[in-house]
Amino acid sequence: MKRKTRGNRTALWYRLSIMVGIALVMTMRVLYLDAVGFAAAPAAQQTGKAPSEAAPAGKAPVKPAEKVVEKAAEKPAEKSDAAPIVNPQADKLLREMGEYMKNAQQFSFQAEITFDDVLPSGQKIQFGATEDLAVRRPNGAYIEYRGDLGFKRFWYNGESVTLYDPGDNVYAAEKVPAKFDEAMDRVMKEFGFSPPLVDLLYPDPYKLLIGKAQFGIYVGMSMVDGQRCHHLAFVDRYIDWQIWIEDGKQVVPRKILITYKTIPGAPQFTAVLSDWDFATRLPDTLFAAGLPADAEEIQFVKLSENMQKK
Repeated sequence: MKRKTRGNRTALWYRLSIMVGIALVMTMRVLYLDAVGFAAAPAAQQTGKAPSEAAPAGKAPVKPAEKVVEKAAEKPAEKSDAAPIVNPQADKLLREMGEYMKNAQQFSFQAEITFDDVLPSGQKIQFGATEDLAVRRPNGAYIEYRGDLGFKRFWYNGESVTLYDPGDNVYAAEKVPAKFDEAMDRVMKEFGFSPPLVDLLYPDPYKLLIGKAQFGIYVGMSMVDGQRCHHLAFVDRYIDWQIWIEDGKQVVPRKILITYKTIPGAPQFTAVLSDWDFATRLPDTLFAAGLPADAEEIQFVKLSENMQKK
């Protein structure tokens, strides 16, 4: 659905996805949202843009470099029989973090995000955002994203997902499977987006994060916002990623850094995580889409339809 607005504003969502490659990579996925509606675009179509924001429903020019990456992303990832080489201490710490979050019935945290946008000239431009995330298992999630390139609100209630853009006062909703991981995977597969850092809300974060690791090392101890952390570094086929895990009672990630090494300019995504709360009861109203009465409903555009337009 198209609608007229005062201007065409495109907003970018970034997301941690340490899983498959550029197109389905679980570390950041691109979702473009602009005034004319929601349209999906795989992360590979963005030069230097890590995933999770919306793409304009209309046609956008594709840079030559983007075409090369796009074609590569369309090819299925080659399977490797080689066993991953991961330092035992790094694997143990990542597993403990995953178990700690997996066993929590609810939690919330905040992320301060920075990410690179690579211009055709090769120059990098850095943008920032603040994101609040909350989950209540098994069927509640809420994400609020406020950044240089846009403002988004996202709800999941066990039956549907809703994405709202307050700037344009438009939203889209879609029925999804009852299980959270299946719901998010379907949204990514069909519409080509997922909220930034939503991987951390999955039922089994360790399985998701370690799934495509080829190498992993334990770097050492370092400080993140005054917290002692274990610094781990991993190599996947399409990305390099680092994670800092708190050395304390809360075995949670405090910082994440992803390098998109297959994208020209090797753009990076960084998130510093704070205000972890596992105690405060999250109200039912948090997971119900709070939309203004005059908000206009538009439709998600399926990834296959968007690719056909291109």
